[in-house]
This record gives sequence, structure tokens and C-alpha cells, in this order.
Amino acid sequence: MRMTYGLGLTASAIAALILPGQAQDRTWRFHADHVLGTSLDLAVVATKPLAAALAIDAARTEIARLDEILSAWRSDSELMALNASPSLSVSPDLFAVIGLCEKMRGITGGAYSARIGRLLTACKDVARMAVRIEAAPLRLDAHRRTITRPEDIILAVDGLAKGYIIDRALAAARCVPGVDGVMVDIGGDLACWGAAPDGAHWRIGVVDAANPADNAPALSHLLISGQAVATSGRSSREQLTVSPFTGARLDHIAYATAVADSAAEADALATAFSVLPPQDSLALADSLPNVAARIVTKNGESFASTRWQCAGTPVAQAAGAWPPGFGVNIEYEVPPISAGTYHNPYVAMWITDENRALVRTLLVLGTDPRYREENYIYWRRFGRNDVKLVDSVTRPTRAPGQYSIKWDGLDDAGRKVPQGKYILTIEATREKGGHNVQRLDLTLGADGAVVESKGEGEIGRIRASYGRSQ
Repeated sequence: MRMTYGLGLTASAIAALILPGQAQDRTWRFHADHVLGTSLDLAVVATKPLAAALAIDAARTEIARLDEILSAWRSDSELMALNASPSLSVSPDLFAVIGLCEKMRGITGGAYSARIGRLLTACKDVARMAVRIEAAPLRLDAHRRTITRPEDIILAVDGLAKGYIIDRALAAARCVPGVDGVMVDIGGDLACWGAAPDGAHWRIGVVDAANPADNAPALSHLLISGQAVATSGRSSREQLTVSPFTGARLDHIAYATAVADSAAEADALATAFSVLPPQDSLALADSLPNVAARIVTKNGESFASTRWQCAGTPVAQAAGAWPPGFGVNIEYEVPPISAGTYHNPYVAMWITDENRALVRTLLVLGTDPRYREENYIYWRRFGRNDVKLVDSVTRPTRAPGQYSIKWDGLDDAGRKVPQGKYILTIEATREKGGHNVQRLDLTLGADGAVVESKGEGEIGRIRASYGRSQ
């Protein structure tokens, strides 16, 4: 079964775990789950595997160190100690983060604020509370490195701290001799530096807000070098943004993506863009050096700042080969399992023809080979030959539960497939759990069709519907 690896691994041990990219690009990739409540993906361009391993270890060590300082979920973090004290002498990192939060609060005119901790849980008089919080005197004494916090202010630094951690992890990795390029991605917020796997720029996919499927193709590719990207908005958990101005819950923005010189800045700006009206967000982005923004409202309207047009290139979207407008929509369930400690399963989903030749890989959750190999049917037949088309995708973190997948009638090379008989296979493996495989036969012709299975073990009910896409 899948093993969970902690920090403190030797460089040789990590070198055995990382996934090399194509031989000519000298790129090594690493994936880990349960990092800052989400997932971690690292890409390192290096001269030798050992240099990549040392860079990965340096980044992970820095992430773990800062989690002890900045976590809002750990009762023993330094941030929690600050929120329990009216005044506290703090570490350089916590002082720097609170200082950055106040700086970004000023830059965004209050649209980003780390002062909103009380507003997140308040259910009455929130407008009056928001006014008091805005006026409260939060004091930072740089000489003594002391923060004095009024009672009204509970600091919630999530909208910037993850970006700060990404920046520091990248800085730690790039200091390793022999490392030429690094990308650190935590839950879809990321920063890049140096040489990219396939050229001068890192290719970052931007999700399509109108297509929330797990495997939805990127709407565009950002080509960035030495910059950071963060996306804020409504994830599958339907979380709402809180306005620092009024305390109201906001849902007018579906996705807000910011490109900036640091992940901390991009993180805070993406949050601010989820609070402001789109036109105000664009004006703010255009007023700041090296910042680009893309805003998508809940109604599907899309807005882009001036520099976004320079940063993004459209991703070609080929049409399906079936009757006009037809596609396959797949709904599947990861069922709750009460026995023992529950770990989210690793899932692979793919389409083959009736002779079991691979047509399209639809989904692989867990890109590290030590996880993939547990889904041994997919891995042995197809997974070892998988090619990564983009360096990362920026999207809000999604939660487990119900999922939807779409197949547009193209194979892995982007070619239209004919009508005929196909097989949908879903394979799932769970740490300290089971391994299950389900297959559905699909007959795809001129008319619609629906195929269902009841589910078993790690895979719940599956429903595949072929017809006109909605």
C-alpha cells in the first residue's frame, strides 16, 4: 500500500522517490498530500538527481518550519499564541507576515485584510464589527519585534501566509548548487524561478470557470518566468469570501487569478480581487508593477487586466467527433468509509477501445509514482508513459466527495475518435484500505445512452451519460 513519507529523509531516499521528467529536460517532480491542508507539487530543473533531491528536501523542511509558526489550524502555532495575547514578541517570520498583511491592506484599500478573524465566525452585528476592526490600532514595533493586538482584531493570515511559505520554500530550494529552476505549487498557488522544463517560460494552466469538472482542460496557458500565480474563488466546497468592509459574505466572483512578483503578493491580490467589483480589481492590477489579473463572475463574465493579455496564450480546444454537441459526462462517488483512519483514495480513470488499447486518460489523482503504482492496472499498462503537458494548473483547492468528469471525444493526442464501443475504467487505492476496479462498457453512436454501476469498496456509484452536453 501507499506509504506516507515525512520530512527528514536523506537526499538519496528522496532521489529514489522523485519522478524524473523527460530525459532531455533534466526535470524532477515531487508530490505530497496533506501539506498545509492541501497538496504540494515541486518541479526542479537540475544538473543531477542529487541536486534535485536536496532542493526538494530544503523546500519541504522550510514548509514544515513555517507551518509551526503560521498555521491557523494548529493550537501550538505562534500565530495562535499571538491571537491569544494582547501583545507578544514574535519571530522574524511572523513579524514579516503581519507586516506584509498590513502593507497589502493598504495597497488594496482594505479589500485584503488579515484582521477579519472575528468576522469569519460572527453571525450578527457584522457591519458594526467591521467598522470597529478597520479603525482598531494594530501596532508593530520593529525594534522590539513586538505586535500589539486590540481585542477586536483576530488575525487570519491564510490569504497571504501560504504565498509567503511558497516564496520561502522556493528561496530555500534555489540555493542548492546545481539547481537551475524551481516551481513550488501548494494547492494551486505557486511560484517559479529560473529555467523551465521546456524553455524560457513556465507553462501554467488556468482553469475554465464554466467547466468545473476535475479534469477540465486549462482555458489558457500563462507563460511566466520568475513570477507567482494565485487563484481565489468558489471551490467545490462553495466557500464564500468575507468582505472586510461590511462583514458580508460575498459570492459575486467565481474565480480571481493574480500574477505578481511574489506568491505572497499574488495570494493577497487574488483575495482582494474576490472582494472588489471586477472593474476596480482591473484598475488595481493595472496600477501595480508587474501585476496581471483575470476575474470571472458567478454569471460567467470574464474580465482581464492589460498585462493579462500579454501573459496568457489561448489553449486550442478541438471539437468532438460525435454528433454536434455530444460528449460523455461521468459522475462518480468516493464513498465514506468508517472503519479505521480514513485516507482519501488515489484514483485513475481512463478510456480504452474494445481491444483494451488506451484512448484517453481522463484523470489521475496523485501524480507521484509511488502512489500511482498502487493503482497497478493503470500504472503498468499506461501510467509510465504519461507525459505532463503543463507544469502546473492554478485552481482553488477542491474537497473530496462527488466528482464529475467530461470526455469530449478526443484521444490523448487531441484527435477525434469515431463512434463505436469503448470501455471506461476507474481504479482506486486507499492507504490502509482496499483496491477496487470498475469497468463500464460504452456504446457511442448517433443516439444518447446512459450506463450505471452500483459501486463497491473504494469506488461508489458511477453514471456515464452520452449525449448533448449542457
